[in-house]
Amino acid sequence: MNKNKKKLFIYSILTIFLLIVSLFYKINLKKIDELKVEEDLKEKVIIRLWMKSSIITPTRGYQIEKFNKTNSDNIYIVYNDYKEDYYNLLRVALATDKGPDIFEYGFTSLIKNNQIATLDDIGFDYSNIDNSSVVRYMDKNIGVKLTETNVKLIWNKDIFKKAGINPDQPPKTIYELINYAKIIKRKFPDIIPFAFPISEYKDIKISIGEACVSNNNIYTSFWDYKRGIYDFKYAEDLLKSYHEMYLLGLIDKDFDKKSKNQLRSEFYQGKIAILISTFEDKSYFSNILPLSFDIGISDVFKIRDTDIKEYYYVDNDKFFVINKKSIEDPKKKIAIKKVYEFLLSEETNREILSTRNALPLNIKDYNVKNDIYKEYNHVVNFKNENYDPTIFLSRNSSYEINQIIGAIKGDIKVEQAIKNLNDQYFGYIKFATEKEKFNLSFYKK
Repeated sequence: MNKNKKKLFIYSILTIFLLIVSLFYKINLKKIDELKVEEDLKEKVIIRLWMKSSIITPTRGYQIEKFNKTNSDNIYIVYNDYKEDYYNLLRVALATDKGPDIFEYGFTSLIKNNQIATLDDIGFDYSNIDNSSVVRYMDKNIGVKLTETNVKLIWNKDIFKKAGINPDQPPKTIYELINYAKIIKRKFPDIIPFAFPISEYKDIKISIGEACVSNNNIYTSFWDYKRGIYDFKYAEDLLKSYHEMYLLGLIDKDFDKKSKNQLRSEFYQGKIAILISTFEDKSYFSNILPLSFDIGISDVFKIRDTDIKEYYYVDNDKFFVINKKSIEDPKKKIAIKKVYEFLLSEETNREILSTRNALPLNIKDYNVKNDIYKEYNHVVNFKNENYDPTIFLSRNSSYEINQIIGAIKGDIKVEQAIKNLNDQYFGYIKFATEKEKFNLSFYKK
C-alpha cells in the first residue's frame, strides 16, 4: 500500500468512526431529551403534534408555547415541524408506534390502513365550525381544514395608467384580459402583459380551474360533482385563449420555467403587468418584496361575463389528522379533542390571519387592524370544494402539467390535451374504484 493510499485508508476509517460516534451520540441525546420531557411532565397528558415546515410554523410554535403555559387541563403539547423529510419521518414513526398524536395530513395510505381516527371517534363538536370545512374520506370525517388558499388577480396600476387603461378597472373576462394585454404590449414591448404560475399541480387549479368554475358544476380540479366525473372540456376556451396570447407574445415564451418566487420578483421589478396571484403573495409583498407602486387586487376574470360570483379555495389538504393508536388511552383521547379545538379556535386563527402569512378558515371576521393589501382577505365569494375526491387519488401531476403547457404552447392541440387529461383521470378513477375500493358516490351532490 503506497503512502497516499495508506493516508486515504486511515482517513476513511476515522471518518466512518466519527460518523458512528456522532450517530450514537445523537440517538442517545434524543433518548435523554425524551426521558427529560417525560420526567419533567410526568403529571401532565403529553400530546405530540407534528406538522410540515411552512411560513406559519414559527407562529404555531409560539401559540403552542402559550397554550402549554396557560391551559388548565393539565395538557402539554410537544411540537415538532419538519422540512422535506416530513413524510418519510411520519411513515417510519407511525410504523413503529412512535408517531405523533396529531399531525398534518400526509398521504392516503394511512387512512386505508386504518391508522387515522375520525372526528366522531373523539366526540368532536361540529357546532362551532363551517361543516363545509370538514374533510371527508368517503363517509368518514377525518379532519377540519385550518387554512386555505384563494386566488386573486393583481395588476400594476402605474403600468395601467401609462398604457391608458383605467387603473381601477380590472379585466372581468378572458377577452377583456386579451385586449388589455395587447394595449400594454404596444405601449411597453419589454413588459410581460400577463403571467401565471404553472410549475406544480395546484397551479392548474389556480391558473386554469378558477376562471372556469362559474356556470358549471365543476371545481377547480375539473371534478364535476353532479355527474361524478372529471371533465376538462370546461377548460377549452381558456386554453385556446392562453394559446392565442402565447402566439402574440402576451405571455412570456418561458412561462412554464418560472417558479412562483420568480414571478413575484418580476412583478416586484415592474416586469409583469398582470399576475394571477394567491394569498401567499400577500406575505411576500408585505414583508419580503415591498412594492414601490400601487397595485389593484380583484377576484379572477371569468371566461365570459356573468353575474355569478363563484370561486373556490384551491388547497384542500391543510388539515390535521389524529393517530388512531393514540385515542386508545382515555385521558389522551380527551386531551387530543381539546388540542384540536384549540387549533380551530377563533383566537388562534385570528393570530394566524394577522401574520398575513396564511388564510385561516375558522374565523368570522377577516378584517385586520392596519392591514395592507386587505383585498386578499375578501373571501365572501369563496367556497370549499367539499365534494372533491382529488386529494385521495393516486395521480401523475407531471403528466397533467405537461398537457396544459403543451396546449398553451401549441405543441399539442387543445382538443387533444383535453382528451388526454380526461382519459388520464378516467384511469385514476378506475384504479381507485377497482383496486382501492374507493366509493365516488360520496363525492356527488
